[in-house]
Amino acid sequence: MTPAVTIDELYLEIKKIQETMVRREDLDALLDTVEILSNPETMAAIQKSEEDIAAGRYREISSIDDLLGELS
Repeated sequence: MTPAVTIDELYLEIKKIQETMVRREDLDALLDTVEILSNPETMAAIQKSEEDIAAGRYREISSIDDLLGELS
């Protein structure tokens, strides 16, 4: 015969499981990060962007008009 389990015990066990589970969103974010870090072209572009920002080679865009002016 199987020992009886109360609803409270079951609830606590489910809570323990939830605390150790990985959420789908977290897993997706981790996979995205791995994909970015493993792509040399993407990493080179990020590095160049960081160098441009450090050297002051950027423009602030605070409106759609600013953005459209940059594109033309």
